[in-house]
Amino acid sequence: MSTHIGLIAAPKRRRGGICRAREQYDPSPVFRRARDYCEREYGEWYILSTTHGLLAPRQVVGAEAPALHALAAGERWRWAERVAAQMRERIERSAEPLTFVLYASQAYAELLLRAAPFAHLEQPLAGLGLGGRLHWYDERLRIHARLLSRTPGSRPAR
Repeated sequence: MSTHIGLIAAPKRRRGGICRAREQYDPSPVFRRARDYCEREYGEWYILSTTHGLLAPRQVVGAEAPALHALAAGERWRWAERVAAQMRERIERSAEPLTFVLYASQAYAELLLRAAPFAHLEQPLAGLGLGGRLHWYDERLRIHARLLSRTPGSRPAR
């Protein structure tokens, strides 16, 4: 059995100021959905930050990190190598196999697949555009919400 760890790309849109990383990217509807999904599905998840690499959701950060696409090619590769090193460290600390589940664009996926060939990486959103990603999250979050709100034999609230 493998432990799954969610990885969410940090979007361009940011709240600003200093706050917990999980709240810094709230202006992005895709990030909010990815965060809500990962919080429900995984015991551990990280934000892919150009400044911090694997950024813990509760870590307090500012909004100064540039978006991945804004970095030069060499900077993107150095970022991917840093994240790969963090992934390797996390794998080495684990008593069981790890699977990283990537909720990010193809640009992130390509960099991480090249930099971390040792890691098992899943891409459930591969090939989906923005609308498809939003729908994917909405379907899963809605289903989960319905399951939590009703118990067998209960009546809907009026």
